[in-house]
Amino acid sequence: MARPDAELIILSQQGDETAFAELVDRYQNKVYTMAVRLLGDREEGRDVAQEVLLRVYRALPSYRKDADFLPWLYTITANTTRDCWRRRKREGEAIPIPFDETTVAADQRFSPESISEAKDIKQIVEEAVASLPWEYRTAIVLRHFQDLSYKEIASTLELPLNTVKTRIRRGRLMLREILDPLLEQRSDDR
Repeated sequence: MARPDAELIILSQQGDETAFAELVDRYQNKVYTMAVRLLGDREEGRDVAQEVLLRVYRALPSYRKDADFLPWLYTITANTTRDCWRRRKREGEAIPIPFDETTVAADQRFSPESISEAKDIKQIVEEAVASLPWEYRTAIVLRHFQDLSYKEIASTLELPLNTVKTRIRRGRLMLREILDPLLEQRSDDR
């Protein structure tokens, strides 16, 4: 039977490395998945996930026992990923280009022929999510890929609940604008 997070955290705070390893095993995939979805890069996602887990380890002594662990972990993940994103942007590294009609038309990866040949709609959706502005992407990833409630997202991002709702609604509208023409063309080609 798996031990509860609270027990593992207390043991980790007391220096029990196996308890922390159990926490890492339990949550490393969630952290990695979130980082990859936000950054659109698997290698960078691995680096960010390692950085997040290191930050969690360092911050555990100050962790409040009455706080929920997962939102706290997601807050660290969101902040670390945002820091990486900003660093990439500042250093002029390649950042996924936002979708718009011109980009879609010019990019042969999204021509009607390429889309109809694509075997995995998931990749198209992931690329569309990666093209969203940061604040919308973060809210969408936390809601639809990490399955957090609106309240948990508000807590994680330290935003008012209505701001979270607005970001998710606007993010969905942006995704619809991006995906509808692509998926419509795909279904027409069948």
